[in-house]
Amino acid sequence: MPKIEVFFDHTCPYCHRGHGYLMELLPRFPSVEILWRPVEAHPKIEEPEHKPYEDLAVQGALFVRDAGGDELAYHDRVYRAQFEEGLAVDDINILAKCAGETGADVAGFVAALLGAKYEKAQRAANDYAYDQRKVWAVPTFLCGELRLDSKEGVGVTKEQLEAFLSACRG
Repeated sequence: MPKIEVFFDHTCPYCHRGHGYLMELLPRFPSVEILWRPVEAHPKIEEPEHKPYEDLAVQGALFVRDAGGDELAYHDRVYRAQFEEGLAVDDINILAKCAGETGADVAGFVAALLGAKYEKAQRAANDYAYDQRKVWAVPTFLCGELRLDSKEGVGVTKEQLEAFLSACRG
C-alpha cells in the first residue's frame, strides 16, 4: 500500500485548499494510506510576530493521534474553525472544543496542551519536515521518492495532486 506524507499547517490557506482537493480525490485512490504531518509553516519560535500560531494545533493533533482518535476529523474541524468560522486556533479552548467534537478526551487534551506534553514532539515534527524531508513550503506531499511541492502564492492544483496520486499508486 503506497503511503503519502502530507505536510501542512492548519492556518495556511493553501493547505486548506489542498486538503479539500485531497479529500475529493482520495475515494478514487483507496489503496493510498495518508500519514498526516502537521507542522508550523511559520514556527512561533522563529517568527513570533506571525499569527495565529500553529504550535498548539499541532500538539493537539499529536495528542489525538496518540489517543487513537480520528486524526482526519480533528484536521477537518480545525480547518473549519480557522477558515469558515474565523476562530482563533491558537486558543486552547477553541482547540479543545474542536477535539471534543471529534470524540477526543477533552480533559486529557487540555491537560496535555497546558502541560506542554507534546511541545518537544511538535518541534521534532518541524525538524522532520524541514531538515530531514526538505519541505520548504506547505502543503507538500511525499510518496517515497515522489514529491509534490507547493508553489509560492499558489499551493498545489487539483490536477497536480491527481497526477501525483496516480503516480504514487503506480
